[in-house]
Amino acid sequence: MARFLAVVALSAHIAFSQPNIDGGRGDLPGMKQDMFDQVKKQKKGGPKIAKGPPDCPKSAFGQMSPFTSMAFTNGEVYVRLDASEGPCHKLISVGGANHSTLQNASLTCGPVGEWKKRIAEEMSMVFFQGGLEWPKSENETIEVIIEQDGENVTLETTINEAKYAELLQCWARSCDCEQAKNPKMKIVLFALLLCAIGGLGFDSVKLGWESFRGKKPAKHVLCKKDHRMVEVNFAYSHICDICRKTGTAYQCSVTCNYDMCKLCYKAAKKKTRAKLKEWLEKHPEDVDNSKSSKDDDEDDDAKKDDGSQSEGGEEKKKQGAKKESEAESDDKPDGSEADKDTTGDEKAKSDDKSEEEEKEDKDDKDVADS
Repeated sequence: MARFLAVVALSAHIAFSQPNIDGGRGDLPGMKQDMFDQVKKQKKGGPKIAKGPPDCPKSAFGQMSPFTSMAFTNGEVYVRLDASEGPCHKLISVGGANHSTLQNASLTCGPVGEWKKRIAEEMSMVFFQGGLEWPKSENETIEVIIEQDGENVTLETTINEAKYAELLQCWARSCDCEQAKNPKMKIVLFALLLCAIGGLGFDSVKLGWESFRGKKPAKHVLCKKDHRMVEVNFAYSHICDICRKTGTAYQCSVTCNYDMCKLCYKAAKKKTRAKLKEWLEKHPEDVDNSKSSKDDDEDDDAKKDDGSQSEGGEEKKKQGAKKESEAESDDKPDGSEADKDTTGDEKAKSDDKSEEEEKEDKDDKDVADS
C-alpha cells in the first residue's frame, strides 16, 4: 500500500511539473481542466517579485513637525526651529538621528526619489522605519542639535501641526535659507530668460510685420528648409526630390540632402522669378526694383553660359594667336636652314676655287723651274 501511494504521488508530481501549454482552450466554458490548466494556474498564482521598496506605512501620530523651515543643500539639512524668518542653522541631529540616519530610514520604503519629501513631510514615519522614538502627542518636546556660530547647540523644541503647515508651504523652495541661495546661477538664469523673451519678441514682431505687409519671395531656388540650391557636378546616382528621376545637377548649399535635376531646377527658377516680379510690381519702393538689383537677380545659369561663351571666345582667340605664332616660328627655322645651306654651298665653292688656284700656281712654278 505504501508503494502504491508513493507511485501515485510521484506521478502527480511529474504531471504538475511539466511546463506544457494548451493554448488557452481549458479556459473556455464547458471545457474540462487538465494538467496544462493546473500548470497555468500555478504560474499565475506564484510569488511576484517586487520591483522596488515597499510602500511606506501611514503615520499614526498625525502630521506634526519640529521645524518651521527646512532646506536640503550640499548633502546637509538647514532648519529654523520656531521663526519663519531669519538665519537657517545646520541640523546635526533630531531625536538622536543625524542626516545619514534619516536618509537611510527614508530609503527603506516608497519611491527612491522622494526620500527628501518623506523627511520633511512624514518625519514620524521615518522615525518609525528607523526604529527611533517619536513624540506621541502634539506640543511635546524633542531634542534638536544645531550648529550655531561654529558650535553645536542642544535645544528642546515642540512639535505641532502649525509648524508642519508652515514647513509644507516652503520646504520645496528651501524656505528662503541663505545656504541654498546661488546668486551667480540666478543671474545666469535671468540672462537666459531675457534672451528667450527677446528672441520671442523679435520673432513675434517679424511674423506680425510679414502678415501685415506680406512675405517677400526668395530670389533664388530654395530647398524645403529654405536653403539655396547651387549647381554641382552631375551626380548619376542621386535622385531628384521633385520628379524622382536619377541624375541631378543641383544640390542644397547646406547638408540637408536635397537634390534637383536640371529640368526641375529651371521650372522652379521660372516660378521663383515670376513670384518675385509680381511682388516687385506691388511694392515699387523695394530696393530690388533698381537696375543694379535686377542685374544681380539674373539667372545663375545664364551668367555661367555667357561666361563660358565669352571664355570660349577668348580661348579661341588665344589659340588662333598661338597657332599664328607657332607658324611664324616654324617658318623662321626653315629660313635659317636655307641660309645655312646657301652659306655651305658658297663655302664649298670658295674651297674648290682656292684648290684650283693653288694647283695652277704649282703648275706655273714647275714650268718656270724647267
